[in-house]
Amino acid sequence: MLASPIPVPCPEPVLSSPTLEQLLTSYPRTPEAEQRLGELHTLLTSARPRAPLAARLTWLEELVRWLQAPGATPSRRGRLAPVESQGSARLRLLVEVLSEVPTWCEVLRDVLASVLAETSALTLFTEPGLSAGRGLLGDALARLGQQLVPPAPEERDLSQWVWRLFPGKEGQTWLDELSEEQVVAFCALLRVPSFAPLTEAVEDAVLVLAARVSTLGLASDVMARLPPGPVEHSPFVRLPRACEALRLEVRAGAQGSTVERRREVCAEAIADCRAAAQRVLRHMDVHAVGTDLVYRLEQLGHTLDRLESLLWLLAPDRARATPGAALRLLSSLVDAHTRERSVAALFRSSVRCISRRIFEHTGEVGRHYIATTQDEYHRMVSAAAGGGLLTAGTAALKLAITFAALPLFFEGLAAATNYALGFLLIQLLGFTLATKQPSMTAAALAASMDVKAGDKGMHSLVQQLACITRSQLASVFGNLGAVVATVTFVGLVFQALRGQPLLEASEAEYVVRSLHPLKSGTLLFAALTGVLLWCSSVFGGWLENWVHYQRLPEALARHPGLRCLLGEARAKKLGEALARHACGLGANVSLGLLLGMTPAVCHFFGLPMDVRHVTLSAGTLAFAGTALGPERLVEPAFLWAVVGLLAVGVINLAVSFSLGLSAAVRARGLEPVGFLRLACAVLAGGFRSLADFVRPPVPLLPAPPPSSRYGVRSAARPRPSTRGGDGLHGMPLATSRTPPSTHHQNG
Repeated sequence: MLASPIPVPCPEPVLSSPTLEQLLTSYPRTPEAEQRLGELHTLLTSARPRAPLAARLTWLEELVRWLQAPGATPSRRGRLAPVESQGSARLRLLVEVLSEVPTWCEVLRDVLASVLAETSALTLFTEPGLSAGRGLLGDALARLGQQLVPPAPEERDLSQWVWRLFPGKEGQTWLDELSEEQVVAFCALLRVPSFAPLTEAVEDAVLVLAARVSTLGLASDVMARLPPGPVEHSPFVRLPRACEALRLEVRAGAQGSTVERRREVCAEAIADCRAAAQRVLRHMDVHAVGTDLVYRLEQLGHTLDRLESLLWLLAPDRARATPGAALRLLSSLVDAHTRERSVAALFRSSVRCISRRIFEHTGEVGRHYIATTQDEYHRMVSAAAGGGLLTAGTAALKLAITFAALPLFFEGLAAATNYALGFLLIQLLGFTLATKQPSMTAAALAASMDVKAGDKGMHSLVQQLACITRSQLASVFGNLGAVVATVTFVGLVFQALRGQPLLEASEAEYVVRSLHPLKSGTLLFAALTGVLLWCSSVFGGWLENWVHYQRLPEALARHPGLRCLLGEARAKKLGEALARHACGLGANVSLGLLLGMTPAVCHFFGLPMDVRHVTLSAGTLAFAGTALGPERLVEPAFLWAVVGLLAVGVINLAVSFSLGLSAAVRARGLEPVGFLRLACAVLAGGFRSLADFVRPPVPLLPAPPPSSRYGVRSAARPRPSTRGGDGLHGMPLATSRTPPSTHHQNG
């Protein structure tokens, strides 16, 4: 048996190439022309179509780097230099040289065709900017992992080399600046058969993306938010079939009306898929929003965009327009790859929808804290006084927990439980706590921030801001007045019964020192508390959205165990109560946990941080005042503590309100109103406008009947109504002096 011959590598054919002097005959003899043509001559003569794949890819990378390099590019002798970008100028020079030297054109064609044949472009078309079905959290972890440990490069994956050839925004900018005319000429030199592997990759990518759209659209949570109907009529079922039919027609060589009809069917299915996705988004806007579902719908839209671009490449209506479309697709792929490396960008678009919904929930609650009439204002003060009365007990328990010397974790847990129970009791009894209001009223104010109507819009915005400010001041004064009066009364009664104050002298002095605005971290702690107050309102809005998204009220109403234990009617009422109080429940419990556990966690890590809540601090300072005696209330240390308490209140409210307003404005996509513009609108009303920010609402008076200047009835004056009205408002005169009162809820 003869041994098989040892394979001998076939040497590269020796091709005749023009010299640099021959190339320069068509161009002016300038240093720039000699340098550019010399670089291009060196590159083209070093091409080896039969070299290893890595060597060919490296050569292509050097060629693209030469095209992207800065520097002047010569024009042919006797021609005016066209106005073009640097990339287009160098591409034009390359096209001109390849047209003059067919040998180099053939070598470049062989190198490019062999590279495309030995690599896979499927990942290039299906992965950049598109999810692989992992969901929001899965994609976030995958991106974070790729940043920490970049994936190993795949030599046969064309996308890895494309990202090296066109890195980041610079590569995308260079592609966008290329002249489509030069791109068409360059592709014409390389000929269509060279791009056959890319055509096959486009066909495979169309099938993959159509199947991915079908998977996303036929998910159970998507179908549940669409009108009921046969699944076979769903556009997410029709789309893969339409794409497969178009691919088969193109592969069979069909042209003309047949391909046009198949393309129209695909376009109709894509449009129906977009309409279905928009219908799901509108359903969530009305009911509740799920972050992961919003993310998947966004991925569905991006996948449809990519699929539409690939279908146009698969069956173009004009062959000459294909290179330009391919260039735009490549630019979009580079941009998508650049954006997909950012974890923040992944969450930014998906969280915007749910954040808007969260602030709509908190805004609905915040409207209950805005008093527009005298009755509502008086009820606000009464509810705030009740909240201050209950806060006195919370402050007493806080002092007991503070001076009990419990272990760190149990001290934080006890304080959190004390706060949460106190806040929940305030909500259940219909009372209010002033510090809970700013972040929620800010969300309500954000709905009025679209003041594009001019002065009229600014006037309504100032009026609403005045209502919010005086309502907030009413709550603050009601809380502080009630808590100070209650604590003072309890402290004096306790001291009269036991013969000693509730706090020791050292404990009272510690409380006074802890509120000094300059010698302690009170101001910093107050700002931290304002942040925690805003976080609790966000959590409350999120919990209400989650309750409605999971349909917990309906689930509780139909729960067999609850219906057996409570009865059908009470189980239904329980579900309705959860839907009605979910936001307040989440905000109160989360606020208690944040206020109680934040100092414990910070001290565990060695950070001397604490919280300063104005109502609770007022209660503890009042306890300290009763223990120290009236003669020490005028000492500088106690007066500084009072100043610190006032500063705590201002910082609590200002930080919480500003965070709530800025977040709500961003979530709604509105332009923030400038501070100077708003200040000018406030000051334009003079002293009377400023007084509206503090004084209670003025009762509404009926408009006087119109009359002429001399007391004679005017001809334009309407006649009195036969139903007892004044002829202007259509209401009886006996009731026209009573301002209309709207139902107001607190808590």
